[in-house]
This record gives sequence, C-alpha cells and structure tokens, in this order.
Amino acid sequence: MTIVFKRKSFSLAFAANNISLHGFRVMGRSVRKYWVVIVVLLLGACANIVAPTGGPKDTKPPVVVKTTPLNGSKQFAGKSVRIDFNKFVKLNDAATEVVVSPFMKQSPEFKIKGRSIVVNFNDTLKPNTTYSIAFGKAIADINEGNVLLNFRYVFSTGNFIDSLTLKGIVRNALTQKAESGVVVMLYDSNNDSLPYKKTPFYISRTDESGKFNFSNLRNGKFKLFALKDANNDFLYDEPTEMIAFGDSLITPEPLDTAKADSMKKNRSYSLSLFAEMPAKQKKLKAAAVRYGKLMLAFRKAVGDFSVNSLSRDLPNSAILPEFSKTRDTVYLWMKKPDVDSLTVQVKDNNFTDTAVFKLVKKATKQSNRKGDDGKGISLSAGVNNNGTFDFFKMMRISSSTPIDYFDFDKIILTEGKDTVKTKFVFVDSIKRNAQMNFKFKEETSYTLFIPPGTFKDFLGNANDTFKIHFSTSAMKNYGNIKLTLSSQNMPCKMIVQLVNDNDVVIQEKFSGSNEVVNFIYVNPGSYKIKAICDENNNKIWDTGNYLKKIQPEKVFYYPASITAKANWDMDLKWEVSH
Repeated sequence: MTIVFKRKSFSLAFAANNISLHGFRVMGRSVRKYWVVIVVLLLGACANIVAPTGGPKDTKPPVVVKTTPLNGSKQFAGKSVRIDFNKFVKLNDAATEVVVSPFMKQSPEFKIKGRSIVVNFNDTLKPNTTYSIAFGKAIADINEGNVLLNFRYVFSTGNFIDSLTLKGIVRNALTQKAESGVVVMLYDSNNDSLPYKKTPFYISRTDESGKFNFSNLRNGKFKLFALKDANNDFLYDEPTEMIAFGDSLITPEPLDTAKADSMKKNRSYSLSLFAEMPAKQKKLKAAAVRYGKLMLAFRKAVGDFSVNSLSRDLPNSAILPEFSKTRDTVYLWMKKPDVDSLTVQVKDNNFTDTAVFKLVKKATKQSNRKGDDGKGISLSAGVNNNGTFDFFKMMRISSSTPIDYFDFDKIILTEGKDTVKTKFVFVDSIKRNAQMNFKFKEETSYTLFIPPGTFKDFLGNANDTFKIHFSTSAMKNYGNIKLTLSSQNMPCKMIVQLVNDNDVVIQEKFSGSNEVVNFIYVNPGSYKIKAICDENNNKIWDTGNYLKKIQPEKVFYYPASITAKANWDMDLKWEVSH
C-alpha cells in the first residue's frame, strides 16, 4: 500500500520500506523513523489547529454504589456508616439539609473521603429503634455540583425496620405562604411544656413548597409541632421564634402503596406558623428623633399607656404622646425641649420602666426638610405626585408638628376660578391632621391656599405660605369589584381585604355570611382578595397562643388573582370554607 500526501507542487510518497522526497531516495531500516517526523511537519503546515473539547457537560447526580452497613440494616451496633458513590462528592449546608431522626443530642460528624461520605455517631443509639438520615439537597458532585436529591439511609438497632409515615405542609398563618426550612417535630409524650424544655423524638424539615414527610416511624401517638428555630437548639425558647401546633395527638399511618386505590390516601396535616404576642411588655428602644421629638419602641402594642416626667424642668403637661398605627411605638412631643436630657417613667398596664434621653438641640439640623429642625412647620395635603387627587376622598392637611393655634377661616380653596366653602376638623388627639369635609367634583381644577400664620405649633413656630394646584380624577378611571361572599360553615364574621401583590391592604370591609362586599374606585391593576375569620369580632387579625391552645385566626385567599380594569365592573362569587 502506498500513501501520498500532496500540498501544491510538493509531494511525498512512502511505501513499506522506502521514502522518496523530491527525487531523493533513502533506503534501510535505520532511517525509517525519520519519515514520521517529516510527515508530521508537513501535516502541521496545512492543518487548522482546534482546541480539544471536554465532551458534553456532566448533568448526572452522584450514584450510590455501596453502603456499609447495607441500607436498611437491622441489629446495627456500629459507630459509623460509610456511603460510597461513583464520583467525588461534597456536602452542602449539612447543618440544615441533613436531618437525623430520631433526634440526637450530639449531632453526628460527617466526613468526606474521596468518593465516600462517612457518618460518625457521637451519641449513644437507642435500642430497638429505627434511625433515618435524610440528606435532602446536601449531596452533590464536586465538579458540576449535580445534586442527589432526597437520599435517605435507614438502619435499625433492633430486629425490624419501622415503616409508618406522616406528611403535611406548613404555611404562614397570616400570608398563607409556604414556609421552607422549618423544623417539624414529633414528641412521644403529652405535656404542654414539651417544646419549651424537651427536644423532640422525631424531626423533619419542610422543603421549598412547605411540605414535610416523616418516614420509618414507629407505632404510637405523637404531638406535632413546627418551629422556625432561631438558635438551632430545637426548643421554643426565643421570643422571635414562630411556632405551629396540632390540636390533638396524631397517629402515623402505613405508607400508601396502593396507587390504584384512589380512596386510600394518607392524611396530610396542615400547620399554621405564627409568632405569639409576647406575654410581657418590654421597652426595646428610647431615642431622640429630632428637636422636640422622642421615640419609644416596645415589644408589643401598648394599652393603658402613661408617661411621667422625672425632670423638674419639664412637667407632664409639656409632653404629648403620639401612637403609631400598631401602637408598639410611641412618640413624645415636648413643648419645652431646651434641656440637655430628660428622664421619664413609662407605664403600660402592669409594666413600668424608665427611659433616659439625650436631647437634640435646636441648632442641630436633622433634615433639609422644613420643620425638622424646630424652625418652622411643614405642611402637606396628600396630593399625588402627578398633581392629581382622587375625587372621592376627603383631603387631609398634615403638619410636621402638633398644632397649638389654628384659624381654618384663612384657608382658601378655589374650584376653577370660584372660591368654595370648606369645613375642617382635626382627626387626631395632638392636632397634626386636619380633615377637609368637602366633596370634590370629577375632572376639575382646584387650588388650595394656606396663608402664613394659619397654623402655629406647640413650639411657637408658624407656617409659611402653602399653595398647591391640583386636578381631580374621573370616575371612568377606576374599576369596581362586587363580591358575593358565602361562609355558612364559618362560625365568625369576616374581615375582607383587597390587597396588592405585596399583600398591602388597599381596601377593607367587614362582612357576615352570605353578604355582598363592594370594592369601589379601584385603580387598574392586579389584586388578591383575602378573608380573615374574625372570631373575637375585634376587626383585626389575631395571632395564636400555644399554652392557651389558641390557634391564629384563619386566613383565606380567593383562588385566583384579580385584574381590575378602568371603567369596568366585576362580579365575583366566593364560598369560603375550611
């Protein structure tokens, strides 16, 4: 066989035992090796160099090839477990992803050895007990990070493997959103102090969809809890921790393997996670906000609140308390703030504490806004940024500081070119908000004029000229939603809310069963409808209390999002049920 390489006028031919190059003939075995070098050089002159590829990307997760002892072993008496894989692996976030159940006070130690994971037990294993190690999303290969999902290693220290199961879902009680990463706990005794003082017998964690699944449980009755564990100690011992609990003892069930039998399905438990209202009041923060204004933050809403000045230079009558909407923050306005410091005693029902403030002096500016440095009053009228005002609303004139003197007769409102008559009334106790009782017309131009000196605050400052031009909106710019609500099997009246995609309340109504709820003048956009079972008729959502066996008030969402359109009426029907 003869092979010929050609490039332009140059040629090379070689046979079995000789090489011919441009008329030269080389013979003999001793020189055969040289033709290889020449061929390689010539090929390199006419070839394109291409970088080698690594082949297709590896997308396969690690595969378990061996476990020592075998997965599902009985009479386990060792101190460690070895799991071998077909590739090099790593453990991601083992502290939260890996769940060992029943609970061990001393957590196992996990070591990576090449293509193996070794689990060393630091705790004494209970006799005649089935253990499971659920790895969740922790196991992944080193190179591409492909995750081996939900691998579980099971063994028993007794003669058999427990096989009962229990499943469910954990949702936030107020938002009804699934709660991921929550510890779900089973206790094998019935005592109210369990979550406070004792670690659970079995544990699991919720996945991204809020679902939990216990497997390899023994027969018996258990108390069921869920805990958003702030300090990872599996105890309900922090005021910021959220809890959920079952109303009664539960019994695990055999795994439903009869898929063809649609009537045979394991029960799924639903838990509502909530933060309890703190049992005891506590002052969290005391600070001077600006000249003449102090702030007190509390752990929970204040009730029968009072403040007592302990300074001679500032009597109680010179302090005006103002409460936030949730009443967990109190602002103290001082009529005589020109002192260096102030000590007050605050009381809320049975709670008493003192607060010491280092006051902001008048010469210190806290903001570029007028009125924030104690030198004047800043006014606003609630007009939209685009210079419009919703025609169906009552206008409020708000002051940056409490008002001591006012003359509403000086305020002038013009409709087009005509001056119209208005009436004002303060709607808060410290006179920072005055409501204008006036019915605006659609698509009309208005001018609001407040001359200087119309208002004087409690520090003696007067307002400057305030003038604003605005126009009102049209009814055709809004939509209306008519909701026929049916809640016959609910033993409560309903708080019905129209909320935006961020769960901010846009409108709120109160309804009994079989009533029509109307949301009018709704701006075009996407909304949700939320219903709260108001069991104590206080017109607010109430959280739960574990020791008192009170579940949080139930919350429901209309099953579809709502799209409001301009100049469009929408009719909806909703049967709210458990």
